[in-house]
Amino acid sequence: MRGQQSIDFWLFIPAFILAALGIVMVYSSSMYFAMDENGSSSYFIRKQALSLVISFIAMLVCTRLNYRGYSKIGKYLLIFGYILLLGLLAQRVFHWVHSGHWEVYRWFRFGFLSFQPSEVVKLILVIYLAGTIASMGERIRDFKNGFIWVVGVVMLTFMLIFLEPSLSMASLSLIVGFYILFIGRAKLSHILLCFVPAMPVIVYLVFTKEYMMDRIAGYINKDPSAWSQVGQSIIGIGNGGFLGVGLGNSVQKYYFLPERHTDFIFSILGEELGFAGTSLVLILTLIFVWRGFKIAKEAPDTFGFLLASGLSFMIGIQVFINIGVAIGLLPTTGVTLPFISYGGSSLLLSFVATGILLNISKQGNMEQRLSREYGTRIQKRFSS
Repeated sequence: MRGQQSIDFWLFIPAFILAALGIVMVYSSSMYFAMDENGSSSYFIRKQALSLVISFIAMLVCTRLNYRGYSKIGKYLLIFGYILLLGLLAQRVFHWVHSGHWEVYRWFRFGFLSFQPSEVVKLILVIYLAGTIASMGERIRDFKNGFIWVVGVVMLTFMLIFLEPSLSMASLSLIVGFYILFIGRAKLSHILLCFVPAMPVIVYLVFTKEYMMDRIAGYINKDPSAWSQVGQSIIGIGNGGFLGVGLGNSVQKYYFLPERHTDFIFSILGEELGFAGTSLVLILTLIFVWRGFKIAKEAPDTFGFLLASGLSFMIGIQVFINIGVAIGLLPTTGVTLPFISYGGSSLLLSFVATGILLNISKQGNMEQRLSREYGTRIQKRFSS
């Protein structure tokens, strides 16, 4: 029974340290903004601490739930996710009817509580695709009877998130979706047949959104009016040097850098903790993702393999995009840094993903142990 209660510390410890570092950095990066906007320097840290407690409890619950159950409710979770996204779209239409212009709707807000449905749907999509592809087996390689229906779900999810509008989260869901199709043994020719024509459509959709065009044009031309966020981010990271200017001593958080405690928190971390701090984040993230893929490799079934791979890739690619924006490698997006950025939705879903990975690891270890014990008993019986 001892192996049944084991926990994969190589996965849990990096997540825990990143979240603890995130609490510190959220307070440091938001204290002056919180004082100006809310009259208390601890406003954001209190909300983030509450989110961390809820997220940790959710992780513990997911650790104890057998991951195989998710495959049975995947389609119902997807329907629930689509209802949330359609609810956001309904808000946009309602606002347009009454005001005559479109507004951005990415959150549901209930007083001081809010959550971002696209974060929820991103996780649901991984669960649904893993379960569907695992149950299809070789049928996923059949374009008409398998592949086209699954890729249709990926494209529908992309469109519903894009209409918020949120190109970054929509693109992230698209990338993760095609990744799971690829590791799920869908034919590469089928993936390219859908992915290549999709690119011009995505470019066209981007052209319909002025702010998206401004960001991309600013990134390409290094236009100061559009490049200012990334420019200030790079300045902050550069000022940090090797050991940083010291915790709480950032200059960029004095309104030089917008979204300092959310999308650009990595820049404040780099300024205050330097190369040593940013390296720690990268090393811990690499350990987490590496362990996630190892869990996938040792998963006891196809669903576990696809689910663990998808979740690990989702966390890894989101970290890459966030840091890529902070250092000027990618155009500005609205993607948070998992475990570290301020935001209850992002933190909760990161820990839910961690809990699912921990359960897959536990189930795999337990079944390997039982298999060894059963094999040993059979061998003793025949040798006696």
